[in-house]
Amino acid sequence: MKIVILGAGYGGLRTAMNLEKLLRAHQMTDTVITLIDQNPYHQLIQELHHTATDGSDSRAAIYEIDQLIRGRQIEFICGRVEAILPGEQAVVLNDGQRISYERLVIGLGSITDFHGVPGAPEHTLPLRTYNDAVAIRDHVIAQFKAASEMRDAKEQRLALTTAIIGGGYTGCQLAGEFAVWVDRLCRDTGAPRSEVRIALLDRHDVLLHQFGRWANDVAERVLDRQRVSIYLNIDVEAVEPQLLRVSGNRVLRAGTIIWAAGVRAPDLIAQAGLPTDKMGRARVDRYLRVEDREDIFVLGDCAAIPAGLGDETVPATASYAMRQGEHLAEALFDEIQGRAARAYQPLKLGELVSLGPDDGVGTPLGMPVTGYTIQLLKKGIEQFYRSSITSF
Repeated sequence: MKIVILGAGYGGLRTAMNLEKLLRAHQMTDTVITLIDQNPYHQLIQELHHTATDGSDSRAAIYEIDQLIRGRQIEFICGRVEAILPGEQAVVLNDGQRISYERLVIGLGSITDFHGVPGAPEHTLPLRTYNDAVAIRDHVIAQFKAASEMRDAKEQRLALTTAIIGGGYTGCQLAGEFAVWVDRLCRDTGAPRSEVRIALLDRHDVLLHQFGRWANDVAERVLDRQRVSIYLNIDVEAVEPQLLRVSGNRVLRAGTIIWAAGVRAPDLIAQAGLPTDKMGRARVDRYLRVEDREDIFVLGDCAAIPAGLGDETVPATASYAMRQGEHLAEALFDEIQGRAARAYQPLKLGELVSLGPDDGVGTPLGMPVTGYTIQLLKKGIEQFYRSSITSF
């Protein structure tokens, strides 16, 4: 059987590595696994807020795929997928290469959703990839260096103001890291700390609305202590160079504008004619198969996976994607051996959000937890994940 996996993220990479391990353990050599990604590296998306605010080791959030699969029976192709052709059981890459498959796993992640806000794609910095994180870091450092040479306080304040749009996981984690990083930046560049401003904006009436009011209260208290200004019930209506036009006919000026206000699935999903939801995610059944397709599976951010409660879908997080990859590897192995497929059962382990290096909020195993305990849990999980992919 020829299995093609699109995307070497948390779900795709885990599917490839676990399936290869199962096949090797049973000395099965008739199955070919091809892993395709537009980058030569695996990105630790959950750690990009560190990369964006720390230049000490910018490559700590990526692993070269060739190194991860060395000695494994996995073919890796570095290329961008241009088209998925379900009717022909093939995918087309940007160099014109055509790859056929018998089973296709789509794990292409998500892309930034600017929600049609005029000027947002051109005048904001998103945070979805390693390159995005590096771009943010380099831009902010340049702003602080420039501000250190300015003599006009108004110009300095503009250069040293950072606006983060989106008060969800990404926005809150980034704001917390920024609040600590700017102190070091001011010492390193000579920029005046008194002119630094960090603003966090969200259209909801609470931060971290996925958790509920209790998490908002914790996040507001922690971020306020870190001198982050929080603006809730704010709709961004347009973005211009160093300027936000928001609801209420108000204007906010910032030298750095970061967009962390939502994601959607890549257009390739809908362009392939697969059934999608309003976020462009492929609709799949409880076996992670695309509706009415036996040969296409989707997981991670680009899949709308039933959670078992009405229209609710499984959260699009790294921990869920990784476990979907583990399940899919076993499901494909079962199919190869002629065994009946088992349904995917999402395991709710909770979510963790850092708020700077010493604080956080989360729901490990469903229990509300705050403080440094969150940091310890996150660091432990991150280290476990790194070990799981490097010592496979």
